[in-house]
Amino acid sequence: MPASDRASSINQWVRMLRMIADPVRIRILQLMESAGRPALRVGELSEALKMPQSTISRHLKTLLESDLIEARRQGTSIFYRPLSTRDTPGLKELQRVSHKVLRDDDQLQADISRLNKILAQRQDDDIFADTAPEWDSIRGRWFGATFQYEAMLAALVPQWVIADIGAGTASLSADLAPHVHRVYAVEPSPAMLKAARQRLSNCGCSNVELLAGSMEQIPLPDESVNAAIACLVLHHVEDIPHALQELYRIVMPGGFVLIIDLLPHHIDYFREKMGHRWMGFKPQDLQQQLEAEGFAFDHWNALPSRTTVWKDTGIRVPDIFVMRGSRPHAADL
Repeated sequence: MPASDRASSINQWVRMLRMIADPVRIRILQLMESAGRPALRVGELSEALKMPQSTISRHLKTLLESDLIEARRQGTSIFYRPLSTRDTPGLKELQRVSHKVLRDDDQLQADISRLNKILAQRQDDDIFADTAPEWDSIRGRWFGATFQYEAMLAALVPQWVIADIGAGTASLSADLAPHVHRVYAVEPSPAMLKAARQRLSNCGCSNVELLAGSMEQIPLPDESVNAAIACLVLHHVEDIPHALQELYRIVMPGGFVLIIDLLPHHIDYFREKMGHRWMGFKPQDLQQQLEAEGFAFDHWNALPSRTTVWKDTGIRVPDIFVMRGSRPHAADL
């Protein structure tokens, strides 16, 4: 080893020994090592050592400047812990010797005992301990019951154009509108269009355009939207293949269609009273139909079962699935 390097190592070792040659700093280092993973605050060290915080802060500053400990800010608090032994040559050996010499020291054992109680109290003071059972309700009162879903809508590309097929009263269109360039709300029912117009007027969704039309005759040009969403509408359609052809026609290459509908069920009420033409769909069958019309199947998921029962009829609401298919680019065909 070159003489300059040997001198540097000697000086570093002497400096390190000089820094810990103080009873308070030794106690601080031993407490930090005994704490293990948790980093410690000034107040916790002050309470464990029975010393003023100003005294502890002064010694922490010296240890920081000597590269024996590190500090990190978390919120309004600063936490301290020993620097990694990998970053400070000799520190590991120094810790080993100190532990061997001081392991039976009464004062140090008393320090550690007080610190253990402080760390246990830190866990008891967890602000979420008492609120966890009611956390969803508390957060909902502050921010609303659906804010997380609204936040996820922000993942949509702002330049997108989306078609809401079978838009009904345009509730979905109104949710999408703040996050995309334009929404086309396509709906065949005059009564629904009237209700949708009122909703959109109330929410000020100027980028939603209402269009009278069905899923089998969508009044939009070819390749005019980035995505088309058919939410609980396909079961009303007579000609499924033609409806899927229409979706394929209006979606740009690279765009996608999202179909939300019912899984197979045997509830006649929906056919007799709600005008359903189809008693739900097997996702595997619908996947084959999507692929037959040119879509590349992406995935499907069954939404969590709600086991909701209508009080007035005793009917259990069918389960819902969501399916996504993409229109490939010409180069991918």
